[in-house]
This record gives sequence, structure tokens and C-alpha cells, in this order.
Amino acid sequence: MRIGLTLQDLVRIGLAAAADPMGELTGSLQVLQRRDGGRHAASAAFNRWRHRVWQGLPEPASVLLWLCRPDAPVPEFLLPAAGRYDLDSGLAAVLETEPVRLKSALRTAPVERDLPGWAAALADGDTAGLPRLVQAMQDYHDLALAPCWDVVCAQVDADLGMRTQVLLHGGVDALLTGLRPKVRWAAPVLETDDRIAGTLPSEGTGLLVVPTYFSVGPALVPPSPGGTPRLHYPSVRHAAHPAGFAGPSVRKGPGNALAALLGPTRAAALTILAVGCSTSELAARLGVTPSAASKHTTVLRRAGLIITHRERNTVLHSLTPLGSALLDS
Repeated sequence: MRIGLTLQDLVRIGLAAAADPMGELTGSLQVLQRRDGGRHAASAAFNRWRHRVWQGLPEPASVLLWLCRPDAPVPEFLLPAAGRYDLDSGLAAVLETEPVRLKSALRTAPVERDLPGWAAALADGDTAGLPRLVQAMQDYHDLALAPCWDVVCAQVDADLGMRTQVLLHGGVDALLTGLRPKVRWAAPVLETDDRIAGTLPSEGTGLLVVPTYFSVGPALVPPSPGGTPRLHYPSVRHAAHPAGFAGPSVRKGPGNALAALLGPTRAAALTILAVGCSTSELAARLGVTPSAASKHTTVLRRAGLIITHRERNTVLHSLTPLGSALLDS
């Protein structure tokens, strides 16, 4: 998916104010079904989350799985206009979906024989089933997201803090370039690596950049009527995991392949920076001098693997999506 950004769009690019409950809800449904290579599919921690959710999944959730397939865009009526950062407002917006918009959003939805009648009728624009859909979404949120929502918000907030510094010091070009490798920015075109063909029209309304904790990859979300297009992208991972997740906060030591590529010390530095830290903290963990640690971070930053920003008197480093992808591989 791609979008051409005009000058009017570029001066209206903004960052989300906080984690988006509806984006996380729909994204987690896609992650839940992704067993073969999604962003979290190889993570033992997320496998345990998926196992817990599958065990408690109520029957109406089958409708949500049908709507939020991992190989297709989420129907736009499930992602209300920007600014609705609480779940109640998002669900209320879904409940208000008009028949024409509902039918349009589900025109490519596959036919499922096992769906309850009220859910199958949604594809025909029948809004009578929306209260049941909203209740199913609320129940799923209580099971899957509520136990870990504080951690989801903390990671998204950390990512937003980093992006804010990038935007402040490097401008829009640095912000969009820093989202590689799965988001490609070659002015004036922004393109996501999601295997979904299509182009969003540009109307000069800007673009809202939204980090997501639960995500199978980046996605361009069409605007709601009178709204703004959004770019949902996987947030840079930090130490915390949702409640009930197991596993260390810092990744295990770098594998032989990564050490051969970067050198053992620099590969270890990249692994440590997966949870974010200062130069002095990195030096202490590596067992090197602060000046040596600074040289390693300079090389990693020039390669686009980490990003650096200053917080008062401390210089903090964290992974870019490219650096996180390199560690994952």
C-alpha cells in the first residue's frame, strides 16, 4: 500500500497522542491468528499470550477473527477517526456505523458458512448486529488486552517519545526515513511492505503516525469521513512484556551470524540497546570505556540500527525498526 504526500500533507504530519485501543484490539486479533512469521509469531512470550487468549476465547470472537484477518486490511469502520483514544469512544463510533459504509467496508470479506446470521448480515449493510459486535469486542478486550494494557501504553509512549525527538531535531524526512525497512519513504511517496496493493488518495489532510504494540506489520489506514489517513507501524520493542508474559527483559547474547557481521562487541551492544540505555550504562554492561561505547553507538547510528536522543543531561539510545529487524533475523 502506498500514499503520495503533497506539501499540504507534509506540513500536517503528526504523531499519535497515545496508544490507540481500537488499533491494538484489531492488531492483536491479527497477531493471534498469525502462526508463521508475523512480528510476534517467533516470540515465545507472545506464543504464551496467544495460548492464554485462545484458551479463554468466547464463541462470538469468531466474528472478530473473520473481520480482522492477518492477510487483509482491517475494515476501516473498526478503526475510528483519530483522536478517539479511549475504548468506549471507539466502540461507540463502531456502533454508529452507517449501512452504506458498513457494506462498503465488508465488500471483500470472505463468505463464512459458520458465521451467526447477525454477523453474516453485516456484509449486506445490516446494522442490527452492531450491538452484538461491539459486545464481542468489549469481551475480547477484557480477556486479551486489559491484563497487559499498562505495558502496551508504556511501550507506545516510549516509542512516541523517541519519534518526537526525531521529528524535533530531524524534521518530517527523518521521522519517515526512521521507519524503515518495512516502511519506505522516497519523497513524495510513502509505501508499506504489507503485500497489499493499492494507493490511498491524498487530500491534503496530512498523515497521523501511530505506533502499535500488537502488529503483524505496518499498515496505511484510509481516513474516516472528514478524517486523516494513518500509518500504523510496529513500535520499537523495550524491556517490558505484558502481564503473564515470560522471558528475560534483555535478549540473549547475539548469535554467531550477527557477531560475524558486526563484530562480537558491537553485536552485543545492539542486543543490549534492544531495551534502551545511556552511553554510560552501555559501557558498564559491555565492560568497556565510555569513549569506546560512544564509538560503537556512532557506528550503529550511522548504519541506521539505533537512534539517539538527549533527555536532559543524558544521551539515550534505542533500536530503530531496522535494528530490531536485524536482531529478529
